[in-house]
Amino acid sequence: MTLKLLIADVDGTMVTRDKILTARTCDAVARLRDSGILFTLTSGRPPRGMAGLVAPLKLTAPLAAFNGGVYVKPDLTTVLAQRTLPPAIARQAVDFMLQAGLDVWVYQGADWFLRAPDAFRVAREKSNVGFDPVVIADLHGVLDAAIKLVGVSEDTARVARCEAELALRLGTEASAARSTPYYVDVTHPEANKGMVVREAARLLGLPLEQIAAIGDMANDLPMLNTAGMGIAMGNASPEVQRFARHVTRSNDEEGFAHAVDTFILGQPPLARTKLGLPPRTRACLFGLDGVLTQTASLHARAWKQLCDYYLRQRARSSGQPFIPFDLVRDYSRYFDGKLSQEGLYAFLDARGIELPENTVHALNDRKSGLLTELLQQERVETYEGTVRYVQAARAMGLKTAAVSASRHGAGMLQSAGLLDLFDARLDATMPPELYLAATRSLGVDTEEAVVFEDTPAGVAAARAAHFAYVIGVDRLGQPAELRRHGADLVVADPAALLGQEVSTSRG
Repeated sequence: MTLKLLIADVDGTMVTRDKILTARTCDAVARLRDSGILFTLTSGRPPRGMAGLVAPLKLTAPLAAFNGGVYVKPDLTTVLAQRTLPPAIARQAVDFMLQAGLDVWVYQGADWFLRAPDAFRVAREKSNVGFDPVVIADLHGVLDAAIKLVGVSEDTARVARCEAELALRLGTEASAARSTPYYVDVTHPEANKGMVVREAARLLGLPLEQIAAIGDMANDLPMLNTAGMGIAMGNASPEVQRFARHVTRSNDEEGFAHAVDTFILGQPPLARTKLGLPPRTRACLFGLDGVLTQTASLHARAWKQLCDYYLRQRARSSGQPFIPFDLVRDYSRYFDGKLSQEGLYAFLDARGIELPENTVHALNDRKSGLLTELLQQERVETYEGTVRYVQAARAMGLKTAAVSASRHGAGMLQSAGLLDLFDARLDATMPPELYLAATRSLGVDTEEAVVFEDTPAGVAAARAAHFAYVIGVDRLGQPAELRRHGADLVVADPAALLGQEVSTSRG
């Protein structure tokens, strides 16, 4: 499904640190328009504060000011909808912020009210919004229809504490979120950027999957999480970047334009290689269990041997009934896709068994020994379609890596006769660090690598690590689950991509 709309934050995203809208940013918006992709803005700014953006960007769609507190046409005066704070809630929030030592601004209608015109950040805000505030002694007199309150302090730790405390105090009555490290914005609970995405989807008749959003601050997280594709700026905090699908460059490094060119216009199906991958791909990472090899049955049998031996001994000594390990249910629920010791703890807990740490370690080591014995006795079976795809990728000059959370990854590859097919082989680490270590070994960036995974958890980890493309390999008939966790494409086997034009992207 292709993208139809991009919604962008303003400060920290569309403009530089010096509040400059660059020519390259304007050109990127024009390229979106030429490609049939709609574009609009959402900001904590008042409508008048976006006046300098409308003409250079040639905006035609409605804009969401005050983080969605007001929706206006591009003339910035025609109000389509607005959400104001209940007066009692506004008074509560203002009183708390003043008592906490923050300066407070009130936005009501087209006006900006404050008490101290020479206070911290007032001059900068005047420059940003393009008009002067109204100075009043008592803010309580302008809270009957307040659209946004802003708590301001140069003490960023104090602002963060106030954000957390306001969220607790206001509950569902209002939304409190930092729009910069120095500001905490208080708005109507539905005046948040997540609702901006949903409102745009409703008005334009678009599914959320066809909408992308880009931003840099904590108050952008709702829209990054709601949109089908969330892009974080390079100047965003690690928290914001962690929740985004992609991370672009900073706002002082033309990050918006880079995101448009790389993640929006550069997304398949606009361009594909013969292998069905984005053209910037330099490497492919293949999960071992379930993608390359059919090793789940070996793991399950080793766990069954171990657990049945222990459970049988325990039943004899305690007089309790022996309930054997279920090869399918217990393995998939507690062990598949997890570190072995983590799975063992979960299984024992489900059986109501608590053991000393050294005993759990000993059981885990014994399972490892049982798996080694099975590997010596049997050849690991492969998925031949995946093997053919790996060979084709190498023939195209792509680097390849085999990755596994199991400590037996190298042994399994050797048993399957696949060692020579990979430039890097990594195991005994959980995703996403497993994937990141593989990219370091191959000398590529995550934006240049594609991950093939068969588990929802593996897919989600690859997406969280901002890989360029994530392909879900559906061995168990769960394509919707793989897509829900972030797969850009789901195939029954990678061989389905060989020599074919693939027209489905996650958008």
